Amino acid sequence: MATLSRLLLTTNQKLFHTNGLSGKLLTKNCNHVFKNQGSIRCMSEHHEMDITPSRWQWHKTKDWLHFYFFVGAIPVATFVFCMNVFIGPATLQEIPEGYIPKQWEYYRTPVVRFFSRYFYPNIQMEYEKLLHKTHVANVKRQLFALERQIEVLIREHQDYRYWSYTPSNERNLIELRKMIDETVK
Repeated sequence: MATLSRLLLTTNQKLFHTNGLSGKLLTKNCNHVFKNQGSIRCMSEHHEMDITPSRWQWHKTKDWLHFYFFVGAIPVATFVFCMNVFIGPATLQEIPEGYIPKQWEYYRTPVVRFFSRYFYPNIQMEYEKLLHKTHVANVKRQLFALERQIEVLIREHQDYRYWSYTPSNERNLIELRKMIDETVK
């Protein structure tokens, strides 16, 4: 650019003048530059209007989301701040003899205690549920293993299962219990 301006300085020509070098270098079919005009008009190049969907609904939804977020977030933040400032964290104390602490009493802050008490599941109950599920799965596994062992023994001894096993349904089981109850009385 410095070289070009140095060359133009010697010839005393201006680059963007009405009849300057830019008008001479550009082709005749260019829509942007007219030789007789001093300025270039760039407002009407495309001659088309883009029709796009309205963004009004998105902006309105965004406004409502911000509004309801702050309607909820500001009171919750104020509540948590006041709980932490005025009540403060829990401190360790001696546990009385024979008292079993509840699971939410192990947490330090009152907000976490509240959520642990009313919203989160009891950790001990969840652990006992898991133990029950593993026990049931273990019993099922043992029963299937016993059933496979019985089938292997039936094949080895060439026994016919039909004579030694009668399938039962719920009605037969209820009648059997009634008979047992009547004989006991």
